[in-house]
Amino acid sequence: MVLLDLNMPRLGGHDFLTEIRNEPKLEQTVVFVLTTSSADEDRYKAYKKNIAGYIVKNEAGKGFVEAIKMLGHFWQVVTFPNAAA
Repeated sequence: MVLLDLNMPRLGGHDFLTEIRNEPKLEQTVVFVLTTSSADEDRYKAYKKNIAGYIVKNEAGKGFVEAIKMLGHFWQVVTFPNAAA
């Protein structure tokens, strides 16, 4: 699972997402965007690349800790196919 901030230095988050989706060994990686951008364009572009969720840091506010806990629970309860399948 990857927590991706769209506002990264050098390689932007959207570019990183494109790279990971183009890499056969990583294309199915579960990605959650955790960012300060609430722009609809950023959300649309990210979901178009099959992210699992989009969390805006400042909108999460007091729920930020709960959002992080949710990600931990997600990882524990969701099952994924075997890599060989």
